[in-house]
Amino acid sequence: MVQNAREIYSKAIVVDGLNICNWSEDIFKGWKEGGMTAVSATCGLWEGIRDSLDNIIQWKRWFEQYPNLIVQAKTTEDIRKAKADHKTAVILSWQNTSGIEDRLDYLQIFSELGVKIMQITYNTQNYSGSGYTETNDSGLSDFGLEVINEMSRVHIVCDLSHVGDRTSADVIAKSPLPPCFSHIQPLGLKAGKRNKSDELIKALAARGGIIGLSEFGPAMIHGNDSTIDDYVGSLEYVISIAGEDHVGVGSDASQGHGRPSPFMDWCNRDKGYARMLTPFASGKVVKPLGPLSERAKLADAMERAGWNESLMCKVLGENWLTYLKSVWGA
Repeated sequence: MVQNAREIYSKAIVVDGLNICNWSEDIFKGWKEGGMTAVSATCGLWEGIRDSLDNIIQWKRWFEQYPNLIVQAKTTEDIRKAKADHKTAVILSWQNTSGIEDRLDYLQIFSELGVKIMQITYNTQNYSGSGYTETNDSGLSDFGLEVINEMSRVHIVCDLSHVGDRTSADVIAKSPLPPCFSHIQPLGLKAGKRNKSDELIKALAARGGIIGLSEFGPAMIHGNDSTIDDYVGSLEYVISIAGEDHVGVGSDASQGHGRPSPFMDWCNRDKGYARMLTPFASGKVVKPLGPLSERAKLADAMERAGWNESLMCKVLGENWLTYLKSVWGA
């Protein structure tokens, strides 16, 4: 049984819609060992333009330093080629739009540099809209409407994972190209402010978006006691709402970062330094998919749940490729 699942996995395009790891050669080797074809790698959170550029420069250095492990992906063909070449394609992504500051024309520059996924806001209010921790979700701003229009024009995916419900609904309704939830869990299985309602999931899928499921234990059905089989259960729940063509993996893997750590403290404070937004900078967080190098165990869990090869391949990566092509173009 397991051998068949592993054979399917080895042939499949395997895409992870969100990692925020402590980037290093060990992480890149873990991707390769784990058979991961493409990963959306967070390279922007609270940074302004200068620090955002520095992060991209560092990634360009890593692409030169580890050419046998990683390549940059700007198109879906880059991802398929990475599979053929036994490398991992890295999609540079931001979990905020703070890197453009208040300049719409910066979006095209960053798209050309290869930042192909941007979350419109991270946890709190910015120029464009509200994050999920904001007391008053005021919805998509007029400037935010211009931002999502320009993101669509320059073929950048608009992510809504940490975005407030009202702002998310506005973007789903108004974005020229379909947005995504790259790394969420469903509210229907577990109460939680960042978990997304059935209504938002249905609306996003109806627009042609994709829902990537995170492995963030506190947001899952049994909290930090959740297992890899519970993760597959979450996938099945969202498939029942959105359909099997609109669901994928977005693990939110943070391998290499401690809790507590200066990095996690920075992530969980407003703008990186102000009020503490969540307890997760130091609180217990279990991620049931395990180390990146063991990602093939997800295929075993899918097989235990009775999944056929077609469904496994869609959710492991083909759905992400179809969605990305719909935003990025040929």
